[in-house]
Amino acid sequence: MAGNSLIVNSNQQATREKHNSDSDPGRHETIAAPNSLYIPSLDGIRAISVMLVFFSHAGLGSTLVPGGFGVTIFFLLSGFLITTLLRLEFSRYQRISLGDFYLRRVLRILPPLYVSMALAIALFLIGNHNAVIPFEGTLAQALQVSNYYLIFASQGAILPGTGVFWSLAIEEHFYLLFPLLYVWMCPRVSVGRQAIILLALCMAALVWRCILRFHFGADTLRTYYGTDTRFDSILLGCVFAIVASPILRDPLHEWFLRQMKWLLPLATIVLLSTFLLRNDGFRETGRYTVQALALVPLFIAAIHYQESWPVRFLNLSFMRFLGVVSYTLYLCHGIIMEFVHRHLEGNGFVLGAISFAGALLFSTLVHYWIERPCTKIRKRLSKVLKSA
Repeated sequence: MAGNSLIVNSNQQATREKHNSDSDPGRHETIAAPNSLYIPSLDGIRAISVMLVFFSHAGLGSTLVPGGFGVTIFFLLSGFLITTLLRLEFSRYQRISLGDFYLRRVLRILPPLYVSMALAIALFLIGNHNAVIPFEGTLAQALQVSNYYLIFASQGAILPGTGVFWSLAIEEHFYLLFPLLYVWMCPRVSVGRQAIILLALCMAALVWRCILRFHFGADTLRTYYGTDTRFDSILLGCVFAIVASPILRDPLHEWFLRQMKWLLPLATIVLLSTFLLRNDGFRETGRYTVQALALVPLFIAAIHYQESWPVRFLNLSFMRFLGVVSYTLYLCHGIIMEFVHRHLEGNGFVLGAISFAGALLFSTLVHYWIERPCTKIRKRLSKVLKSA
């Protein structure tokens, strides 16, 4: 759920400035401000994702609001952003610092996670004198294995409102291993072959889901929560960053731009069909692959066409701020929602509004009091690592 912000110093965009100075009939608008590669619409996409999850959990359910699709968006965006940063680092230094990468992940992910867990424990104990904190489930969440705990623990229990932590576990498993593969590939394997290797892994995940579902009769939890069955949504974002990056203006990206007149309607129709098709076999196997592929043209449009009205909506200050705090908002919204529904009475809309306000307040405090200081610490430690 927590991708790095795509903010790159001006020294890292010489290639992009050269491309922008060339004649390019396919280019619509500048995708980032001068001397920066920060793209505000990506924060807007994060905001859309977290709101899909929130409204789904607020009672509208998957029939009206596809909360699971919000997670898929998060996965794809995370893979794209982090691989773009790794690719830029390799193109500049001809190496990638794994120490710096893991430092960024630890200081980005763990502090908001553990603060959210502390909030969950505190709210669970308020007014509940006989409450017993589920030790195994809480430990599984702290150790980033809650997804498999939910799959395999027959009597598993977790703190109220913390069910969404499963997706965070998938991301952390993925980013524990993917950089090792990418660092190995960069100096040895061409970009095209990198994409082939990663696409083969995506296909393996799809085949594995089909085997689990149709041969072993695995239930929805197994295919929905497993790292081994969901990593391809992140990996497709990595492929997107490697071969069709709008940031580095890859040739495949330019091809996508020339085909946008038919790609965008097609991608929209395909996405809508995945929501309308209620077949359980498809929903537990091919749905994640189809949705991730259909999202790629929409991502390119959101990055590239900054003056179009849908992207202007993504770029609104409030949407961008929601995107900035979306990670903690994702972690805490269910916790606060559970507390509000347990202690207050009222209609669903009122309770939902109170829950959202509380979650947004908590996320804002975490952003300014924890995330920003951690970013400063990470920058200082990163300088130490690079000078060592």
